[in-house]
Amino acid sequence: MVKPAGARPKLVYCTPVLVSFAANDINLLGERFDVKVFQFKPRRKWHTPLTLLRQLLFLARHLPSSRIAVCQFAGYHSLLPAVLGRLMGKTVLLVLGGTDCVKFPSIRYGNYTRWPLGAITKWSLQLAHHLAPVDEALVESRQAYTSDPRDPQVQGYRGLFPEIRTPCTVIAYGYDPARFRCDVEKQPMSFITAAQMNPPNFHRKGIDLIFAMADRFPQCTFTILGNTPTMKYERVPPNVALHNFIPYEELPGFYARHRFYLQLSIWEGFPSAPCEAMLCECVPIASTVAALPEIVGDTGFLLERKDPERLQQLIELALAADLEAMGKRARQRIMDKFPPSERRKFLALVEGMAK
Repeated sequence: MVKPAGARPKLVYCTPVLVSFAANDINLLGERFDVKVFQFKPRRKWHTPLTLLRQLLFLARHLPSSRIAVCQFAGYHSLLPAVLGRLMGKTVLLVLGGTDCVKFPSIRYGNYTRWPLGAITKWSLQLAHHLAPVDEALVESRQAYTSDPRDPQVQGYRGLFPEIRTPCTVIAYGYDPARFRCDVEKQPMSFITAAQMNPPNFHRKGIDLIFAMADRFPQCTFTILGNTPTMKYERVPPNVALHNFIPYEELPGFYARHRFYLQLSIWEGFPSAPCEAMLCECVPIASTVAALPEIVGDTGFLLERKDPERLQQLIELALAADLEAMGKRARQRIMDKFPPSERRKFLALVEGMAK
């Protein structure tokens, strides 16, 4: 069958999530490719084999006529594209974002803390033709934010597995200052964070620290976006407001009303939420892990170790700062360092590989 003149080449895109960064990449790739999307989302863990079968049928239909396969993250959903891509001579690119590059047994975070997911993730990275981590820390880095002896100090996929030598290109995300901006009055002494709540994330995202600070600063308010009905808490401080999933288009309004954004994670890849909140002139208070120091720079406050006493000191300093000026600097930093055009480097990489 002859392809019509001017027809866009086909691209297979497999992802476990369809949140903002994945949706933005799909829209970006759609400028040059006919993107066929498969969301790998088993309803239950035991549904995983059935979802793999569905993905196999999807790939059998679309991969032979595609130029390239792109996977958001590495995991169960990247194995079949990587294996079939090799068998069919199709280029395979994996976008690495966090859990596929680290190992924290103390909180059971990271693909490599679970079997067979860890082995499948590592195999996917070895089979792929190219890797596109969103931050250099996901390749190899040292972490000193926590001191649990069970957690390797050297993280990143190459830090954990030096034998993985797949070519890689680090490409950060970019953010739209027209969508995320501050056009409402900020509530004084208000803090916000976004985290999909489950037992591992309660500690990984630093929600335990936020609850502790809520007790120490009763005059302040703390908002958490991403609560889930199945999440159970021993106690929620009275000045903590829990919100369920918030549609993406409503996030700018939430961020704009708050003065501070908290990102106290034990680990992240390149988190979008603090960048989007900073565009809304939130002053960031963040841990010194992965991309966060580069995101925050000198526009906020950095917590070097998971220490409630030090965090309390930082919040006291933050409350006394010139917050209006710092908020404007935070917005300008994201506009300067991570504009929407930054992610077009990803499109250029995919176009080059598809040829």
